[in-house]
Amino acid sequence: MSNKKYHISAEEFIAVLYRNTPSHLGISEEAIKKSESYLNIKIPTVYRNFLIHSGNAKINDFLHHILFPEEIAFSYDIISENICDMKEEWKHYHLSEKEKKNPYYILSQLPKEVWHTITKNYLVIWYENQGVFHAGILYEDLKLPDPPVYITVDDDFFEWCCCSNSTNSFLLSMIIEALLNGGKNTIKYKSYTTYETQADIEQCLQLNTIDMDTFFPKEYLPYFCKNIRTCWDSENNKLFICLLKQEIPHTLIVIEF
Repeated sequence: MSNKKYHISAEEFIAVLYRNTPSHLGISEEAIKKSESYLNIKIPTVYRNFLIHSGNAKINDFLHHILFPEEIAFSYDIISENICDMKEEWKHYHLSEKEKKNPYYILSQLPKEVWHTITKNYLVIWYENQGVFHAGILYEDLKLPDPPVYITVDDDFFEWCCCSNSTNSFLLSMIIEALLNGGKNTIKYKSYTTYETQADIEQCLQLNTIDMDTFFPKEYLPYFCKNIRTCWDSENNKLFICLLKQEIPHTLIVIEF
């Protein structure tokens, strides 16, 4: 049986990162159930399991920020709160025709039942460290086990675009981005080595007997993080993270525990 596991999930990735300090990584299921009850939803399986087993890991809140169960909200509710604040401002001056074209004003004149004609409703789960983007799952996709994730920028909450084809790939990209931007200081490891030329990357992978066809499969699978490849070598306690640009490896990180 191979001691190497390729394309590990975000949940498995967290377990590897904190294998030397594994306590208190998860969020209580009671807190998650309370949020589900309040929002009248069932959180998708992949994200729910991530919260239970990995949601409290420090790296989730190191660069960009996970929203904990009590903070998760729908974009419609955020918009509604913003409209309430804006209505107080609108009372004090006459709105121009241009200002009346503002999406917030338009929605304020409509019942929530028809808001879908202007914007969709998203369960907001993550946000960028300066609020540049918020990430969420489309309400209609909540029934999927591993739904796509969308982002909206600059506190817009109206225009969203798909940023990850699965929740798992989104989580993995958030964790690795944090890792590359100082998040490695939240974990305990023996060595952290970076390779940045294709020759060095190939040599390192070959020396560590990484199966290149498995690590870089020709067929792109739906749950993959498009520009990230991972492998956990449990025998040698090494984690391999390869970043791709236009399908070409450009950075390899090897963390030994």
